[in-house]
Amino acid sequence: MADDRSPRRIQSVETAFEILKILREKQGASITEITNEVDRSAGTVHTYLATMKDEGYVRSEDGMYRVGWFALPLGEYVRSQSRLYRAGKPVVNKLTQKTGEAGHLVVESHGREILLYEQFGPDAVGEDLYTRIKGYPRRNLHCSAASKAILAHLNQPHRDRILSDYELIARTPNTTTNQSELRDELRQIRTKGYANNDEEQIMGVRAVAAPIVYDGTVHGAISLSAPKSRMPDERFTTTVPEQVLDTANIIEVNIQAID
Repeated sequence: MADDRSPRRIQSVETAFEILKILREKQGASITEITNEVDRSAGTVHTYLATMKDEGYVRSEDGMYRVGWFALPLGEYVRSQSRLYRAGKPVVNKLTQKTGEAGHLVVESHGREILLYEQFGPDAVGEDLYTRIKGYPRRNLHCSAASKAILAHLNQPHRDRILSDYELIARTPNTTTNQSELRDELRQIRTKGYANNDEEQIMGVRAVAAPIVYDGTVHGAISLSAPKSRMPDERFTTTVPEQVLDTANIIEVNIQAID
């Protein structure tokens, strides 16, 4: 017997989004490739693609289908409506110019990390890497400084829901892959107010982040990342945390001024 408490789903909508995810992850795919990954016939897949193409969310070239251009203004619209983006963008820009490093505004959705905005200072590294991955919601809540800052400050029921269905993937040898150790670290983050990423996501790169909290809600987090050689221990544990905490506080004040 079906569970009446389970939310209803429209299967055709789920299939359409599944196809879009395939096109994004593969950076383009043929009908055959898509058919091999969804439980639909080639004819049905073609109908989905034709419909989404007419709506502008799929485009085709030489037998390959890709995410359409209409997805771009949709994403820009979502970002422009974010209070965190509007309050934080100019502050992040100032931080990156002052430090020369890379600054990031991050939000959490469905247990994944989404990059809302980033800016690279004159000395920043890794711009090509971040450009390649920013279009993908990532399961980095356990190893990204910004995401750990968010996760630590979510209310406990929300945090527990995420962690109950969360795989701690080892991005580097430094990544925490033990739930108990991660929860201990999150408690420490709540106490000190900021999070560290010590080569846990990318070898050779350190980051420090603080949550953006206003009116009891975690809106996201601000982080600053740099090569380990430019963020030695004292800067990693003292100077940068002070800069990031100050930046987070300014953003929280700015959010209050936005309708």
